[in-house]
Amino acid sequence: MPTASPVKSVADLRGKRIALNRGSNVHYLLVRALAAAGVPYTAVTPVWLAPSEARAAFVRGDVDAWTIWDPFLAAAEATTSARTLVDATGLAANRQFYLASASYAVAHADILSIVLGAIADTDDWIKAHQTDAAQTLAPVTGIPEPFLRKALSRLSYGVAPLAPDVIQDQQNIADAFTALGLLARPIKVADAVRKLPV
Repeated sequence: MPTASPVKSVADLRGKRIALNRGSNVHYLLVRALAAAGVPYTAVTPVWLAPSEARAAFVRGDVDAWTIWDPFLAAAEATTSARTLVDATGLAANRQFYLASASYAVAHADILSIVLGAIADTDDWIKAHQTDAAQTLAPVTGIPEPFLRKALSRLSYGVAPLAPDVIQDQQNIADAFTALGLLARPIKVADAVRKLPV
């Protein structure tokens, strides 16, 4: 929120315009944050914008709030007068997933094991060398190093198989998006999870 905004809490978002990506992790965060504050989802107006467009709309005052993730959040914190109303702590886990088709996973479990090992090694290196990683990523992503460094400092690290609680979290998201009409029919997340042969 802009510092001068009268909106001081999620409860104050009632009747407001909120910029975000449709069907994204922050869309689910908005759903959960509103519910936790006792605000019906229908009481706000989502404005579907990509991060760069959302930032411009937020800075111009065309929207009242912006729901966004790092490193865009880190950039907004550093370059605008925005303040954070709520983060995802206790509301929504923000995970990243590596996907393979079921047929490929079964036929090439050895290759997937090598790839996941390399990803885990890279993850460990970035966690231990965040400044170096930010310097490497800045010219490639076009995001200034200080913003990337801040984002990397807040990132969760580690690569692990899908545990039951993670599958349940994803099911909760699928159920919420089905209720909002974003998914044409209910899905069962567990049906898409395969354990790799050992």
